[in-house]
Amino acid sequence: MTLDETFNPQRNSLNAFRLLLASLVVVSHSWLLSGTGLQPRLGGIDLGTWAVLGFFGISGFLITRSRLSARSAGTYYRNRALRILPAFLVCILVVAFVFAPLSVLLRPGASYSIPSAVTYVLTNLPLSAQFLSQKGIESTLLGVPITGYWNGPLWTLFWEACCYLLVGVLVSVLPKRWVRVFVVAMFGAATVLVVLTTAGVLTVGPSAGAVFPLFVAFFAGSLAFLFRRAIDVSWPVLVACILVIVASVLVGFAAAFAALPFVLLLLRLSAVLPLHRVGARYDMSYGIYIYGWPVQQLLALVTLGTGMPVAGFIALSLVLTAPLAFLSCLVVERPALARKHGRTGMPKPAAPALQS
Repeated sequence: MTLDETFNPQRNSLNAFRLLLASLVVVSHSWLLSGTGLQPRLGGIDLGTWAVLGFFGISGFLITRSRLSARSAGTYYRNRALRILPAFLVCILVVAFVFAPLSVLLRPGASYSIPSAVTYVLTNLPLSAQFLSQKGIESTLLGVPITGYWNGPLWTLFWEACCYLLVGVLVSVLPKRWVRVFVVAMFGAATVLVVLTTAGVLTVGPSAGAVFPLFVAFFAGSLAFLFRRAIDVSWPVLVACILVIVASVLVGFAAAFAALPFVLLLLRLSAVLPLHRVGARYDMSYGIYIYGWPVQQLLALVTLGTGMPVAGFIALSLVLTAPLAFLSCLVVERPALARKHGRTGMPKPAAPALQS
């Protein structure tokens, strides 16, 4: 029973999984942004990082499939840009010119700087790396646990775009069999780097240490697609995957060794669980991911010092983020995706596996 035999591109639960993973990112940030402590960790990895690794693993599978099935490199890059950029650009504009002014009304003593808001937009506009983009807007978000940081999760989008670009270039310049070799090499190299940094043998900055596991997860997903006809996903193998994940958690090396079995589990379960209708028409996962942190920062301004338990903060965060995610999907993402096929109206519901 191979992955190719069990995974149906037209009927799977990957959108449901992505919605769950995006929600887990919001949940994980609730401890930090509400000032109630650090987020839970498992195997040396934060809960939010587990969710992001799942995102990158699914993305590696779908993006590799997208590039190999695209009519041309130009079509592939255009489709990727339409998927990620319009909603991202609208989000940074909303944060700069709606959320930031609103935050001043919620915090006495704060002020709003239009020039700072403009530079926030301009430095984030090119999907910049974390060390190049402006994180805050002057004199806003005062008194919250994470002062002045308007949208923490956006840093991962730059690295996801780098993965998109790398896969696009590989398929363009290498024969297919060499694409497989190169992806195996990249997966192996990223895994070794994570092992060395986790063990303390290699010392890197916190930013690089956070990026290496993302590449492990992305190339794990890419490997899953490239070798889908050979990968056995029968239930004994999946039990073995679970055991590998548990073992990697126990020894504290989950960031290095859990990604591939984690991705295989997600892909196999997506073919079994009857959740294919979730997100088939309105995929809110991206909106949850990019709007969750700004909503939580506003919520922190209102609730800080009230003694609200973290469970209440989590519930309110999800309830308040969901409408923004739905509007992002309806007004921005779906019209943008319609242009992938040269249409200007609303797209028909796409197959879940094709919406990445």
